[in-house]
Amino acid sequence: MTQSPSNSRTLFGLFSALQWLALPILVLDFASVWQKLPDRMATHFDLAGQPNGWMTRQEALLVILGVSTAVLIVATWIASRVQEPDATAWGLIALFYIIQGTLIYAAQSVIDFNLHATPVHPGPVLLVGIVAAVLLIVFSLSTRRGEHLPTGRVYATEHHSSVLWAAVCGAPLILFIPVATLAPVPALKVALGLAALIGIWAASIAAFGFQYTFSSTGVDIRTLGFRLRSIAASDIRSYAEDDWPFWNGRGIRGVGSRRAYVWGNRGVRIQTNTGEVFLGHSEPRRLIRDLDRVVKSREGQEGTQRT
Repeated sequence: MTQSPSNSRTLFGLFSALQWLALPILVLDFASVWQKLPDRMATHFDLAGQPNGWMTRQEALLVILGVSTAVLIVATWIASRVQEPDATAWGLIALFYIIQGTLIYAAQSVIDFNLHATPVHPGPVLLVGIVAAVLLIVFSLSTRRGEHLPTGRVYATEHHSSVLWAAVCGAPLILFIPVATLAPVPALKVALGLAALIGIWAASIAAFGFQYTFSSTGVDIRTLGFRLRSIAASDIRSYAEDDWPFWNGRGIRGVGSRRAYVWGNRGVRIQTNTGEVFLGHSEPRRLIRDLDRVVKSREGQEGTQRT
C-alpha cells in the first residue's frame, strides 16, 4: 500500500524537523561531563589521530554547536523546497542525518580523548561521509529519469559544458591524490580515494557537459553517454528563457519534482506534467527554437490522430 503525496510530505517534514534534536544531544554530551573536562581541551587532530589544536571547553562546545546549526539550516532550507519527496530527497535527508551523527560521534570522541586519552580515529568518520555522498549521487542519477523515448526524427543536438567548472572540480585532486597516497590509516586512504573519484567524475561531467537531443518524440538529456533524463513531447506544458542564480549551484541540481542541468547563469525552464526541468545553455534561444520544433511535431501528430 503506497502513501498519498500529502502523507509522504508530512513524513518528510517530520524527519527533516527531527534533525534538530542533534543540538540538545550535543549539549547533553558536554553537560554530563562538564566539570570533569579540562579547561584547555585538545579539539583538532592530524591524520594519524594526534592532537594539534586546542580550545577552552566553552569554545569547543560553541564551535560544534555552530557547525551543527549551520548544517541544520542548510538541510531545513533544502527540505522546504521539496514538493514531492522522491528517493533522492529521502537520500539527502539520510545524508544530513549521517552528517549530524558524525558530528555527535566526533564530539564524543573529543570528550573521550580529553577524559580518558581514548585514541581518535578520523579515517572511519570520513569514510562514512564519503560513502554516503557516493550513494546520494547514485540515488540522484537513478531517479526521475523518465521512460526511454521511442525513436523519432532528430531535430538538433545541443551541448552545455564549462571549462571553468571542470577546473574548479578538478583542483582539489591536486591535494586529495597525494594525501590519499600518504595517509597512515587504511580507512582514510579509502575515504580520500573515493573523494578523488568524485572529483574526477564531477570534472569530467563539467568538461564533457550535458548533451540535449531534441527529436519528434521529446528531449533526451545525457552526460558521458549516460541518460540522465527523458522528457516526452506530450509531457511538455510550457517553456521560457530564464536565469539560474549562482547560489543555486552548478551541475545536476534539484530534488523532488525539480531538476536542473546547468553550468552557467542562463538557460530554459521547462514546465512538465510532473514538475520542472531547467536546461542550462549559453544561448537559450537555440533551445527555445529546438523546443518549438518538438512541440510543433507533437501538435501535428495530435492533429493527425484527431482526423
